[in-house]
Amino acid sequence: MQIMDNSSIFSLAPSDTARFRKIVLDVLSEACQMPVEGDDEYGGIGTLGEKQMHAAIKRFICPDESCHEIKIDGSALCISQEDDEKDNDADGKTVKKKKRRFVADVMMGDTIYEIQTGSLAPLREKIEWILENTTYKVAVIHPIAETTWLNYISDKTGQVERRQKSPKKGKFTDIAGDLYYMREFIGNPRFSLLLLMMEAEQYKKKAEKSRRHSRYQKYELIPVSLLRAHLLRTTEDYKAFVPEGLPEPFCVKHYSALSGIRGRDAYSIVKTLVYLGFFKESGKLGRATAYTIK
Repeated sequence: MQIMDNSSIFSLAPSDTARFRKIVLDVLSEACQMPVEGDDEYGGIGTLGEKQMHAAIKRFICPDESCHEIKIDGSALCISQEDDEKDNDADGKTVKKKKRRFVADVMMGDTIYEIQTGSLAPLREKIEWILENTTYKVAVIHPIAETTWLNYISDKTGQVERRQKSPKKGKFTDIAGDLYYMREFIGNPRFSLLLLMMEAEQYKKKAEKSRRHSRYQKYELIPVSLLRAHLLRTTEDYKAFVPEGLPEPFCVKHYSALSGIRGRDAYSIVKTLVYLGFFKESGKLGRATAYTIK
């Protein structure tokens, strides 16, 4: 099953999904063999220095660990550093400023792979620096749990006391709100975004303090299998976020109803699509900003 075109940085075939499954099992096996750290009563779950989702994806991209955690100037480094530099302020006084140095999750050839399991916002500065100061390509890898099994951990035994399938299904449009942080890089031939759709196990433990909506808090999301992928490489690829049937003109409320993207994410993706040239502002619809399709 070929789900990427020939322009992909890498493609996914049946052999890839089988390989990913083996990597997940290896990562979990290693986690379970690690000693429990601190007061972590849940054994291997969550005890790795990096979470299992991140570790599995990193090995899937490149099994050669010598390509992992690479200082972007080429030397191996486990963490980012900040060096002091001297500079002069407006009054001619010498001041210290911080120079950022970044580390790639994976570096292969002329491409840096950044794995981001959460919001894309923290990556913005790093990607901007790479694109402005190097000749590397940057591929951001973001997993989305299409199917999730919820596991509730007992605070008494540390074991799963209840397991059920989540009624919520992840979609590639779940990334819509975060695209606002990447908008300036979209269309750059050296930037791409790969969304990996997965089946995953979500582990939850009792919250330390009772929360308004739930007594449990998310502990870790562990991948089970790789289902499919969406590669966003060119500006035109982001047209997938433009739903059919938008009236002319329309407002964010219309966009939300047709796309299924809600709340603040709907406002953010509409602004992103304006920036990319798919929409343009066109006066008002009542109190709301009106848009038209360009």
